[in-house]
Amino acid sequence: MSKIQLKTAKKQLLWYPLDNAAKIYPPTVSHDRAHVFAFSALLTEEVDPFALREAAQRLLDRFPTFRTKLMRGKFWYYLEQNDLPVKVFNEDPYYLKHIDYKKNNGYLFEILYIRNKITVKFFHALTDGTGGLNFFKSLLLEYFSYLGKDVDPEGLLKPQDAPATFFEEEDSFLTYHNSTNEKAEKIPKPFHIEGTPFSHDGCGMITAKVGLDRIKEKATELGVTITAYLASLYMTAVYEAHLKGKPNKNKIITVLIPCNLRKKYGGETQRNFTMFARFIYDYSKGEMPLESLVKLCFEQMQQDLTKDKLDKIIDSNVKTEQNFFIKITPLTLKDVVMKVVYSKVGEVLQTVNFSNIGLEKLPESISPFVTDMTFAITPTFSCNHQTGVLGYNGNLYITFSRSFVETEIEKHFVRALTSIGADVELSSNYWESRP
Repeated sequence: MSKIQLKTAKKQLLWYPLDNAAKIYPPTVSHDRAHVFAFSALLTEEVDPFALREAAQRLLDRFPTFRTKLMRGKFWYYLEQNDLPVKVFNEDPYYLKHIDYKKNNGYLFEILYIRNKITVKFFHALTDGTGGLNFFKSLLLEYFSYLGKDVDPEGLLKPQDAPATFFEEEDSFLTYHNSTNEKAEKIPKPFHIEGTPFSHDGCGMITAKVGLDRIKEKATELGVTITAYLASLYMTAVYEAHLKGKPNKNKIITVLIPCNLRKKYGGETQRNFTMFARFIYDYSKGEMPLESLVKLCFEQMQQDLTKDKLDKIIDSNVKTEQNFFIKITPLTLKDVVMKVVYSKVGEVLQTVNFSNIGLEKLPESISPFVTDMTFAITPTFSCNHQTGVLGYNGNLYITFSRSFVETEIEKHFVRALTSIGADVELSSNYWESRP
C-alpha cells in the first residue's frame, strides 16, 4: 500500500513515498525552476478569506495526500502527515513563484485570494494537473457550502463527506506497470527560445479568452482534436516569432504535450499520473502548411500515446527507481545525479510546454458564482515559455507564461485565432511594463 503508518513516541503519522514521476521534482527545484502550476477562478462576489481557510481545512479529510509536507529521508524524499493549520494568503502579482514552505506551514499547495479571485498553486511533487484540478474544484464546492449556499456535487465531484480511498492515494505508475524489454526512443535536442530577461523577478502572463465553438468547429473540420489544432498554432507562432528568416542551425521545435494517463489505464489517483506526447518538426526541411502541420501533430500524439509506447516509458522509469544500486544510494548523492540527468533529459528536450487540461464543468449549484477559470504553469530558465489551457462555460482560457519581455509568440497565436473568426479577449499582467 502507498499509505504507511510511521510510529513515533507521540502518535502515528501517515506517510507516502513520492510517486514515480514526483521523485525528480525536489532535487531539481530552484529559484528559476519552481515546478508549480496554478488554477484560478473569478467569482461573482468578493472572496471571504476566513471562509476560504475553513473550507480548505475541512477538505483535507477528503484529500489526505494533500495534508502532507515534504521530508528528506536517508535514501528518498517522502510525504509525511502535516497537522499544522492551512493558511490562505493575499495574492501578489507574481503568484507563480515557488512556494515558501516555511511560511505556508509546510504544505505543498498554496491558497491565494485577491478581490473576487481564488487561486490554488501546487508543487508538482504533490500532484499533477488532474489531481490539482480535482482539489481545486472540491475547494470551490466546500467554500460555497461554508458560505451557506445549497451545493451538490451532482456526480461531477466526490461527495464532501466521502472517505478517501486507497485508489486515490496509490502510485499508479507502479499499479499499472508492465515489464517490457524495449528501450525508450532517443529524443533530438530542440531549439530553445532566447529573449530579453525581465529586469525584475517574475514572469509575464497573458490570457486569451477564446470562444470554444469556432475552435471546435475548425478542429472538427480538420479531423483532429482541439489540443492538436492549438498545439500546431503554438508551434507555428514560435517559428514565426523566433526562427523565421533567421540563420539558426537548429530549427527543431518540440512542443511537449502532457496527457492524463487515467484515460488510458484507469484509476483515480490524486497523485501524479501523467505522460507526455512530443510534437516535433524540423523547420530546416522548410515550412509546412498549417493543415499538414495539424495532421502531423495529431498523428504524433496518437503514436506517442499508444499503450505499447507508454508501457515502455513507464517500465523504464519504474525499473530505474527499483534498481538496487539506485535504491541504496544516499539521497545527497541522488540529488546530484538527478540534477545532472534532468539537465540532459528533462526540460532541455522541449522548446515549449502546451498543457490542455480539458473542458471542465462545475456543478450547477455553484457554476453561477464562477465566471471564469484559468490554468497557468510557471516558466523555467530552460523552458521559458509555457502555456496552460482550460475550457469552461463555453470558452477556452489559454494562459501564456514567459520569463522574457517579448510577446511575439502571443501576437502570432492570437492573430491565427482571429483569422478564423474566433472571438478573443485578452488580459495581461503587463510584467514588461513594471518598474
